[in-house]
Amino acid sequence: MYKTPPAHRNRIFHAFRWLVEACWYINFGLMAIGLYFLIKTMFGESSADFSALVRLNAPLSSIPVPGATIEAKDAMVHLHVPNNLFNQVTAFLFFFLFEILLISALYNIRRVLRSLLAQSPFSGETIYRLRLTALFIGLFAPYNLLLSVTQCAIVQDQIPQAGETFSVNWNLGIPYIIVAVVIYLLVDVFRYGLQLQQENEAFI
Repeated sequence: MYKTPPAHRNRIFHAFRWLVEACWYINFGLMAIGLYFLIKTMFGESSADFSALVRLNAPLSSIPVPGATIEAKDAMVHLHVPNNLFNQVTAFLFFFLFEILLISALYNIRRVLRSLLAQSPFSGETIYRLRLTALFIGLFAPYNLLLSVTQCAIVQDQIPQAGETFSVNWNLGIPYIIVAVVIYLLVDVFRYGLQLQQENEAFI
């Protein structure tokens, strides 16, 4: 009968582990590059490029098709915003918030994978790290919501009559919430497995 190989011999597990390791180190390189260009733009130029996805109050165009009509109601707004104190603080704040959440999530995923290699998958360390992973991934939802609020404030400041023509699309971060919920469900599975393991060890 076929049996699933343990984690240290599972090729898919190792491929995923190396993918996470690659993302971990690549992110630090991208963070350094992004920080360099952010500093250069915020303090070396008078304005910065700003983009936001908006929903038009009236369709941009209508394309008739057999039995229906296609309306283009989404558009991308491109602006040159001044590098004032508010925009500078906002840019750096969101940059570092994003990196803190991403690094924290990747760090705990790495710890989970190492825990799976070092010991039984049903351990307190694995459960603890999975909870933290779900937490940091779930925090991307309020991060995106806060980003949408800030984008809306910047657009309204630059285009006071914007509300008459379009509104900024709000990003609620639903995919991040779904992933966090799935990981929390896995936590319950691992907790139940840990309880069974402890009960079996008690009988031995």
